[in-house]
Amino acid sequence: MVCLDTSFIADLNRKDIGAIEKLKEFIENQEKSVTTVINVAELYKGAYGHHNAEKKLKEVDEPILILFVLEMNVRASKNYGYFYHYLKKSGKMIEDRDILIVSIALSFGENRIVTRNIKHFEKIEEIEVVSY
Repeated sequence: MVCLDTSFIADLNRKDIGAIEKLKEFIENQEKSVTTVINVAELYKGAYGHHNAEKKLKEVDEPILILFVLEMNVRASKNYGYFYHYLKKSGKMIEDRDILIVSIALSFGENRIVTRNIKHFEKIEEIEVVSY
């Protein structure tokens, strides 16, 4: 199983060659692709803010229908509290939503995130960042 970050899903919608090749690799390896409810929220935020919102909403709706979306739960909440304070104390703070994404993924046993935004996640040792 692999968790798809917002940047990866957006790049698939843009027909980015690197993202498409990475997705083909996951399919060939029969890896299940998931995302988090935070990623879905980010995608809808972007779609509603676009000048052609109707078109962008369709682009978000399509992959969301076929992906399993990991929800926030108590274990993720505990992870979030831990990572937030760990990153703050170590001077490695990242955005709250990225901490939430990692926290949710880890709460479901997923420790790999596919993203173009490596710096957002590389500060958390418990997660493997997969780029393309």
